[in-house]
Amino acid sequence: MVSQPRPPAPRFLRRRRSAKRRRRPRYPVLAFFGRLILAAIKLGLLVTLTAVAGVMWIYYSYSRDLPDPHQISEYRSFETTRIYARDGTTMLYELIGPQAGRRTPVLFEQIPPFLKQATIAVEDAGFYTNPGVDIRGIVRAALQNYRSGEIVSGASTITMQLVRNILLDPNERSEQSYERKLREAILAYQVSRTYGKDQILNLYLNEVYYGAQAYGVEAAAQSYFSKHVWELTPAEASLIAGLPQSPSNYDPFQNMAAARARQRVTLNAMVAAGFLTRSEADRIFAEPITLNPPQSAIKAAHWVFYVRDLLERRYGPDVLYRAGLKVVTTLDPQWQAEAERVVSEQIAGLRQRNATNAGVIILSRDGQILAMVGSADYNAPDGQVNVTLAPRQPGSALKPFVYAAALQRGWTPATVIWDTPSRWVNADGIVYEPMNYDDSFHGPMRLRMALANSLNIPAVKALEHVGVANFVELMSRLGIGTFNNPERFGLAMALGSNEVRLLDLTNAYNTLSNSGRYRAPAVVLQVTNSRGEVLDRWAPDPGLQVLGPQGEQIAYLISDILSDDQARRFMFGANNVLEIADLPVAAKTGTSNDFRDSWALGYTSEATIGVWVGNNDSSPMSEVAGSNGAGQIWRELMLRYHSDRAALPFAIPSGVEQIEICADTGGLAGPGCPRRVSELFVAGTAPSTPDIGMQVVKVGGDGNCLATDLTPPDQVREVQYPRYPPEFAEWAARNAPQPPTRPCAPPANIAVQIANLNPIGRAA
Repeated sequence: MVSQPRPPAPRFLRRRRSAKRRRRPRYPVLAFFGRLILAAIKLGLLVTLTAVAGVMWIYYSYSRDLPDPHQISEYRSFETTRIYARDGTTMLYELIGPQAGRRTPVLFEQIPPFLKQATIAVEDAGFYTNPGVDIRGIVRAALQNYRSGEIVSGASTITMQLVRNILLDPNERSEQSYERKLREAILAYQVSRTYGKDQILNLYLNEVYYGAQAYGVEAAAQSYFSKHVWELTPAEASLIAGLPQSPSNYDPFQNMAAARARQRVTLNAMVAAGFLTRSEADRIFAEPITLNPPQSAIKAAHWVFYVRDLLERRYGPDVLYRAGLKVVTTLDPQWQAEAERVVSEQIAGLRQRNATNAGVIILSRDGQILAMVGSADYNAPDGQVNVTLAPRQPGSALKPFVYAAALQRGWTPATVIWDTPSRWVNADGIVYEPMNYDDSFHGPMRLRMALANSLNIPAVKALEHVGVANFVELMSRLGIGTFNNPERFGLAMALGSNEVRLLDLTNAYNTLSNSGRYRAPAVVLQVTNSRGEVLDRWAPDPGLQVLGPQGEQIAYLISDILSDDQARRFMFGANNVLEIADLPVAAKTGTSNDFRDSWALGYTSEATIGVWVGNNDSSPMSEVAGSNGAGQIWRELMLRYHSDRAALPFAIPSGVEQIEICADTGGLAGPGCPRRVSELFVAGTAPSTPDIGMQVVKVGGDGNCLATDLTPPDQVREVQYPRYPPEFAEWAARNAPQPPTRPCAPPANIAVQIANLNPIGRAA
């Protein structure tokens, strides 16, 4: 058998065998270290790759849900809203949100280079070279935090501070954690790659908090020095630049020493960064610094807060406190100041009679609020209460609207209302017996006289004619929103038993001035946002007719009665507080029970003024009525307002006619009317027939007896007497000429002859 050749060994075995046959290295130590170095290199590469992979994993894990850096270009930080008077230049107040402060953005070019350099030096010296993150600073901060056992340093760059304030969620922004810091650093890196350094610095300087509720450098300059940022001196700028690190600790108003020490740190940092020399820094630090906060924080405080509440309801708090609105209101600063001055003077004179407060509303004819005085002294203990918005009992100031409602339902200015003792019993058995102001009764009173002289009983009867529900509905159309408790409705409403607000009632009078057309009081002329876009602009409103189809005529009749000085003198006498010579003015006063409220309201063709006087706690005043309380303020303001402007007579609208009537009965003046007057009527509503006839009576002697057949002819004469309607008979018997009821006695000679006659008529 032939033996087969042996197959060759596998290659890997041949290598091993050959390796065994190799010669051992000449220098085994060097070989060892070579292998060790090689292993180290491999291990280093492995660690590096692992670290890179770890960093990449961390980067993508923590950046996965980060905000988009491009959101910075869309970011709109809050900007404070400013409220102005009607001139658009007199700032009344800068609204500071409950969670915000003042902020007014400025252009990058408007910020002084010195302030930019100071900020960079003290906050982030490597700002223009780092990628948004300071690695060495982070390592240094990490060591400090490790040694202290807590987070004491954050090593935040300007870019990191910016993204924290703008892009991070508010909840995350306040966290003290390494995770938040890591996300912040990643986001800062992304932002630094997306935006230029000047853009980032500009956003930061307009966003960072400087204390004193000031966000951004312009607000800080205004809050601390009452000047624009570009007007700051180097000393002032270096002081401001150091505040963001800890605004509360370095607050110049509370701790100027700490603020100055921080300023020194800032100047030293500027020297280290090469922005200043040591001598320049010392010279700047030696400059005196005088804080100059804004002196007048608020003007017309009650008005400002009234406007603020309206704006918050209209736009919501987020827009109001963050959108940088410029709000030009209707307030006239001249008349606001004048009204405040008159109120202060008059209340000073009334304090001895326990009258401590007052409110004023001035409306232009087109409904703009020109002045709102909410109290006599805003800084008084209860002066923050705006009495123009507080419900108070109006007393007789409500009567013009009771009679306007009666005119809607067929009554006329000539309608006679009996002012006599009257009583009403409600469903609960409660008796209501009102009295007049003078505790007297005046018989038949035409509506004109009843309103002009503010008689109570005729007003209650007028409301009874109208119906309480109808009256409440009318007042609602006139803007009175406080009649909302049906349990308090009743005839006493005619005398002001239910509360109203001064602003609402003044506007209701303004509605009468505008021929019965209601328009809500105008508060704002224009609203613009920070980009100059107009959000709202006032435009004249023709108003809604609320007095019915004949509302223009009814409003004129009420105005004519309220301006009738002659009619008013019946109760108030000549030269009363509402009577202003050469000024066509319609006005009415009101006084609530126990002199708790004093009112005066009235209007001309130019303006409507409403005044209230009283005490916030509703305590009684000492006989301060509408005429000698609110009426004095009203008169003074009305005279001053028209000192340089003429008021026109109230224009008679079409559909109003003038007819001569009988003053006592309101009927058409016929031959029997003893007293004639001219009266105005809505066309078609005037009386068409006389209601007083004439009766001819033969009287004798001195006219106090009826002539008989025995009265000598030369003593007999005919006399005319008015014959009143039956309902006036009792009153006429007491107040009007009446024919005699007894016959005249016969002459003496005839009387003797009659006496001598026997019973059957013959002489004895």
